[in-house]
Amino acid sequence: MRTRPARLLIALLGLGLVGCAATPPATTPGSSSPSPVVTTASATPSLTATPTPTPTTSASSTPAEQDDIQLRGDGIGAYAFGAKEVDVTALLEATLGDADESNQGIKCELDESSPWARTVSWGTFWVEYDAKDGSKKSPRTLAAWGVSEGATLAEGMSVQDDVPLDLTFSELKAKYPEGKTKDLGLGDGSKRFILPNKIFFVGAGNKPDHMQAGAFSTCE
Repeated sequence: MRTRPARLLIALLGLGLVGCAATPPATTPGSSSPSPVVTTASATPSLTATPTPTPTTSASSTPAEQDDIQLRGDGIGAYAFGAKEVDVTALLEATLGDADESNQGIKCELDESSPWARTVSWGTFWVEYDAKDGSKKSPRTLAAWGVSEGATLAEGMSVQDDVPLDLTFSELKAKYPEGKTKDLGLGDGSKRFILPNKIFFVGAGNKPDHMQAGAFSTCE
């Protein structure tokens, strides 16, 4: 059995899990940049003619200009799962530069209803975009993100609630007693440990393979 960290037919678990992300929540809209706020300074009455100051516009930073991109249990940075691929891509490339690798195709060849998906990675960090059907031309939205266990995040990135990337399952359970462990039913001890913030770890034995958030399912 092969391992794929929610990429297209890539290894999810180093010890035998073959995984692929399920269709992301299609109803969650992506966040948009705040509209500029226009403030107009009023002229002060005077006996002499005083020019009225020109209105000034104060525009908030767009998501692509964020100083820090936070990996959250419900999305990335200013965007929730279900956000448009083009918007999330712009945000990530503004901080991480061009991706190291990009793959696309039917997410799970063993499932006739599996959608077309694209996985983009920067080193050990990756994101997955899914379509609503199996067409390559269909629009795709943010479905999941993941990062290898023990990896170091790029400058400008952080994890929600400062969740560490170097803990064993035993240490995770001790640190997050409210977390839940779910067996993947593969017969090899593969499991997920899900934190209260919806971020989860996947692996077998006592060592997680990677941290992830978003849709998740197995393909075998």
